[in-house]
Amino acid sequence: MTSFISRIGTIFALLMGHPLQADVAQTLQSAMIWSPDALARKQAYVAFRKSFDLAQKPASALLHLFADSRYLLWVNGKHVLRGPCRFNPKRPEFDTLDIAPHLRAGANTLVVLVHHYPATNGRIMKHAPGLTAVLEAVGREIFRTDKSWRCSSDTEYRPSPGAWSSIPDVIDGRLSPGNWTAHGFDDSSWKPSTPVDGNTWGKMHARSIPLPVATDLTGIQLKPDGKPFMDLLPIELRKTQSFVIGLGRMAMAYPTIVLDADEGSVLQLQYALRYVNGKPAETYGVGTTYTARAGRQSFIAADQWCARYVKVTCLAGGVKILSFKMTDRRYPFERVGSFQSSDPFLNLLWEMSVNTIECTSDDAYGSDARERNEWVQDAAKASFSTTRVATAGPGENGTKVYSDPRLLRNALRHAALSQIKDGSLLGTFPTDRGRSDPHYVIEDYNCQWVEALRSYHEATGDKAFIREMWPHLVKQMDWFLKRVTPRGLLLAREYTSFDNPLAYITCEGANINSFFYQALRDSEVLARLLQKNQQEQTYAKAADALHAAFNQHLWDSREGAYHAGFLKDELLSPTAHAQLIALQCGLVPENRKTSTRKWFLAHYKNPGAFHCGSNPDSARMIADKAGIEMPVMFYWVFNELYRMDTPTADAKALDEMRRRWKYMVELQQDAGTLSEKFVFADGSGASESCHNYGAMPAYFLSSYVLGVRRDGPVWEKKLLIEPRLSDLISAEGIVATEFGPVPVSWKRENGVLHASFQIPEGIQAAVRIPMPAHKLTSILAGGKPLWRNGKSIGQIPGITPVGEADGYVRFTIAPGTWEFEAR
Repeated sequence: MTSFISRIGTIFALLMGHPLQADVAQTLQSAMIWSPDALARKQAYVAFRKSFDLAQKPASALLHLFADSRYLLWVNGKHVLRGPCRFNPKRPEFDTLDIAPHLRAGANTLVVLVHHYPATNGRIMKHAPGLTAVLEAVGREIFRTDKSWRCSSDTEYRPSPGAWSSIPDVIDGRLSPGNWTAHGFDDSSWKPSTPVDGNTWGKMHARSIPLPVATDLTGIQLKPDGKPFMDLLPIELRKTQSFVIGLGRMAMAYPTIVLDADEGSVLQLQYALRYVNGKPAETYGVGTTYTARAGRQSFIAADQWCARYVKVTCLAGGVKILSFKMTDRRYPFERVGSFQSSDPFLNLLWEMSVNTIECTSDDAYGSDARERNEWVQDAAKASFSTTRVATAGPGENGTKVYSDPRLLRNALRHAALSQIKDGSLLGTFPTDRGRSDPHYVIEDYNCQWVEALRSYHEATGDKAFIREMWPHLVKQMDWFLKRVTPRGLLLAREYTSFDNPLAYITCEGANINSFFYQALRDSEVLARLLQKNQQEQTYAKAADALHAAFNQHLWDSREGAYHAGFLKDELLSPTAHAQLIALQCGLVPENRKTSTRKWFLAHYKNPGAFHCGSNPDSARMIADKAGIEMPVMFYWVFNELYRMDTPTADAKALDEMRRRWKYMVELQQDAGTLSEKFVFADGSGASESCHNYGAMPAYFLSSYVLGVRRDGPVWEKKLLIEPRLSDLISAEGIVATEFGPVPVSWKRENGVLHASFQIPEGIQAAVRIPMPAHKLTSILAGGKPLWRNGKSIGQIPGITPVGEADGYVRFTIAPGTWEFEAR
C-alpha cells in the first residue's frame, strides 16, 4: 500500500490544493511517466495505480489523461474510459472526463492500463511510450502523474499479435496478480514510475472531438434459433464446443465476460460481419483469446471490433459463462435525419447507408470495419456527406451540432500532420506505411484534401482552421506545380479509384489533372480568404494555364470526349472516368459539355475491372472503354446526373441506385450495412460488408430526392428546397443541415402535389416546385392562392413574388412551417 507518509502528504494536498496551471496541456507535457522495466520500441502492457484520499466527494473532478499508444481507465474498480483519440505524435490530444460520479469521500484509486504498441498499424504510429494525467477539482490541482504512481508490467495482458486495425487481445488470467483494478489491491510490490521526457511528443492539445459514447448492447440473440441470449446464461462449454451470437446491429464493440473455468481453459472470441448459410462470415483478425485460471474470474478486452456476430469457442478445458456483455463504442452521433418514400428499396438503402457510417465512426471517420483507417476521400466524400444530412453531434450545455463537421476537421488535420519533406501528404493516417506501399501517397487524394478544406470552411466559416492548414496547403501545391510538363499538364500518378483504367499509372492523366485543376481553384479561393494576394494570383494563373492546356491537348474532336491522358508521348483513348472527373472539376467548357456527357452516358455502364496496388490491365481497360465499377465513383456520377437537371437524368440517378445497389441491399440484410464493392445476384463481388464506399446514396436521397440543401456558404444562411422525385409517389423525412433539422414531405395524389416543410429560424429558403411551370395550373400556400395559369396572383406574408427560372416556378420563403399544393 502507499506509505503512511505519502498518504498524509496526499491528504494535505487534497485539503489545501495546488493552484491549477493555466495551461493544462503544458502540465501534462511535463508530467509524463513510464515503467522502469518496459523498454521503448518493445510492446508492453503496463498498469499504473494512484491511491489518494478525499476529505469529501467533489461536485466535479476533471481528469485530463493521455497515453501512448492507448489506455484503459478504472476509477475505484469501475472501467470508465478508454482512449486516447487517434493521434500523430506531432500533435497528441488528451482526454478530459469528469470522474466525480465515481469518487467518494475517503480512500480512492485510479488505475490506468497502458498498451505501448510499437508496430505498424492503421490507427497507431510507432513512437515512445508514456502516460500523463492531471486531476483537478474546483480549479485546484489534486495530483499529477509522477514517481508516486506505482506500476507493473506483470498483468494478465500479454503482447498482442501484429494487426492492421483492431488489435487482438491475448489475456492469460493465470498471470493476473489479483484484482489490481480495485481500490484495496496491495500494490506495495509494484515499482515507482519513472519520469520521461514529454518533449518527445509535440505540443499537447485538448481533444478536438467529443468523447465516444459507450452503450451496452441489448437484444443479443443466440444463432440460429434467435433465442434471447441473456436468458440462456449460464452456458457451459467444453473443448471444441462453440456458439454464435447476433448483436442485433453492426457495432464497434468490446466484450466483458464473467466466467467459472478449469485451470488452463482457453476461450476465443472471433468477430464477424456476416452470417451466411448458418455460419459466421467475413471474419478477420485473431479476435480475443482468454486463458483462464481456476475458479470464478472476469476479463475485459482492450480493443473494440466492428462486428454484428461473435463466435465464442472453448479451445481447451471447460468454462461456464456467467455473464456476457458487449459494449458498443462509437462517435456520439445522434440520428436526427430520416428518409421514407413510396419505394421500400430506397428507404432500406438510406437506412443501411447511415448505419454503415455511424458504426465505422469512433475516434475518426474510419473507412470500414476491417481496416478502420482515415483517408481523405473516404472522410470527405462518403462519411461526411452522409452524416451531414442524417446526424448531429453533442455541443456545449446540451446543445446539438447539426451536420457535425468535427470528424472531417480531424481527418484534414491528421492529413496535414502526415506531410512529408517533399510536401506530399500521406494517403492514410496516422500510419507508418513506407514508400513501397502503393497507397503511401495518393496524389489525387492530396488534391481532394484542398477541396475538402474549402468545403469545410463553407460549412463552418472556420477561418482559423484554414489559416492553420495554409502552410501545409502551400507546400502541397508547390509539389504539384513543380511537376507541370512543357505541355502544361501535371505529370503524376493516377488513382481516383480501383476501377480507373489508369489507376497506379504515372502519366499526364485527365483524372489527376482534373483534380489538380480543382485544387488550384480551391487554393485560389482560400488564398483570397486569407488575403494571400501573391499566392492567389499564382494559383489563378496556373489554373487558367491548365484549363487551356487540358482543352488543347486532351480534347478528341473525333470522339467528342477527352483523351485519358498522355503516357509518355502516347495519347490514350477516352475513358468514362476521364469524362466524369473533368465535368465534375470544371474543366469542360459549355460548348463541350453536351458531347462529353453523351460520351460518358454511353459508356459508364460498360463492364469494368478492379485493381489494388498495381494495374497490369490498363491498356485493355482503355481499349474496352471500361465503365464505372466502384460505389465510391457514384459520388461523382450522382453529382453529375443531378447537375444535368433534367427529368431524364433525375430518373437515371434513382435507376442507378436500384440497379447497382440492388443485391448489396437485398443480400446483406444479415449485416445491415453496405460494402466496398458492388454485389452480384449470386452474392459474389462483395468485399468488406461494412465500408463507407457503399454509403454513397444517402446524401443524394436526402439532398436531392427530399431536396434540402444548403444554398451557398453557411454564413449566407440560405437553404434550397428543390426535390427531384422522379417516379416516386411520395417522399418524406428530415434532412439535417448546419442550421438545424428540416422536416419535409412530398406526395402526389390525383394530379396534385402536396408539400410541407419547416424552415429553421433565421434562415431564408428558395423553393423550386418540382413540376414544369407549363404543366402547372395553380399553387396554393396554406390554402391561399399564390400562382394560377402562369401568373403570380397573391401576396402572402413571408413569400417573395413568384417567378419562373429554367422552366420551373421558384420563390423564396421565410422561416416557419409551410404547406403547399401544386396542381
